[in-house]
Amino acid sequence: MDPPPQEVLAEPSHYPACLVIILLSCAVELFAEVPFILAELQLWTKTRVMIEGAMQVVRSICIAGVVVVVPHYAVIGYSISHLIGSCVYCLSYYLVFMKAFRDKTLVKTLPFQTIRQLLPSRGPGEIYPRVEQETLKVTRGFLLQCWLKELLTEGEWFLMNLLPLVSLAQQGTYQVVSNLGALGARLVLRSIEAAAYKFFAQTLHREQPLELQDKKKVREAAQFLELLLRHLSLISLVVLCFGYSYSHTLLQLYGGNTLSSEGTPLMRAQCLLLVFLALNGVTEAYTFAAMNHKQLHWHSSLLVVFSVAYLAGAAALTHLLGVVGFVWANCFNMALRIAHGWWFIERQYRPTELRPLRGLRLSASSVTACAAAFIITAISEAYVSSISVVLHVAVGGVTFVLVLYLLREELEDVYTSALSACDRLLLRVGAPGFGVDRGEGANYQGVHLSNCYLAKLHCVLYGKIRSDHKKR
Repeated sequence: MDPPPQEVLAEPSHYPACLVIILLSCAVELFAEVPFILAELQLWTKTRVMIEGAMQVVRSICIAGVVVVVPHYAVIGYSISHLIGSCVYCLSYYLVFMKAFRDKTLVKTLPFQTIRQLLPSRGPGEIYPRVEQETLKVTRGFLLQCWLKELLTEGEWFLMNLLPLVSLAQQGTYQVVSNLGALGARLVLRSIEAAAYKFFAQTLHREQPLELQDKKKVREAAQFLELLLRHLSLISLVVLCFGYSYSHTLLQLYGGNTLSSEGTPLMRAQCLLLVFLALNGVTEAYTFAAMNHKQLHWHSSLLVVFSVAYLAGAAALTHLLGVVGFVWANCFNMALRIAHGWWFIERQYRPTELRPLRGLRLSASSVTACAAAFIITAISEAYVSSISVVLHVAVGGVTFVLVLYLLREELEDVYTSALSACDRLLLRVGAPGFGVDRGEGANYQGVHLSNCYLAKLHCVLYGKIRSDHKKR
């Protein structure tokens, strides 16, 4: 590949130095892999979120500082910022376990008791550390899947850089729009997928048929999978209905006429892709946790086929439709992966009476509400947005509130969890005029609501109120 043009490099030697620094940052992050896995096994989800958030904040601050202060050093500054963030990531994990090992109560629950045990070691006469063969087989399967998943996820960038399919300006538009469209997937769907995988992996045994496992755990896994499929299907469908009509407005406010005119079809396609990403994330979280090593290898072979079909489809559709062809090819790729996941789940649960895929059967009222919202917002975009953008946004806001109200029964678990989170936040910050005594809180289906306004909102949604709130 050709190096960047000299006008963006302060010195010609910066580009090879950047490559070395990026590779070094990868090595630093791999050094944190052992404490990362141990923290995941202990279900320290908040720790992972805080460490990754700190890494991203440090990187962003360093990159922004270099761009503002010395913009001609932006390329080398990006690489150095990346390395600094990786060092923060690695050191944070080891500091967390140094603190955990000093806690005499917590250290008893950990499989390791010292930092030295987290580092590579080998027995006398061994050249490499000893590894169990069964573990090695599963690890090889996951390694191949990671490479294939990288090709499937980032394959369009390889095509963009290696083949003359789109111009640099189109690449820039695609990157901006895809980053905006992927915010939901990165911030929400990725966390849900990771948490779901951990739950399924600790609930099910991958080497045993379901009929031979604990029936209670199998039922819990099936119910959780059905719940995730239903909720994510509805949420992604709502995003699609409103995203289609407000893609142009969002890009107009974000980047002006140039970005909105070229990026609107891309953003609308990204909204559709989000539906596929939501369903694929849940199904793959389950299949990766439930498949044995033979099924994992078979799935890896299928991913090879899917990746080839995806890359071929992306090249063909981009030639016909432009840069939006990458998104349509990705939708087709996700559809293939979802179909295989559904086939595996249906086949696995066939000997039982459980049918978790029923979560995909949305009620007629939910589909009708989303379809009505799509029609209303599309009409507003066609006739109202040209008159007033504010009025167009107001129409969407009112319609969105109405849709949320109509979907309250389908998404009751999501709503109650959100209200509970808001309640805990208000109690923590001690907002004046909003809190009441903790002992006088209401409990709606296991959700503690001590805030009067939140409790009233729950009552408006579901018509449930306790006697102590009635007296108030």
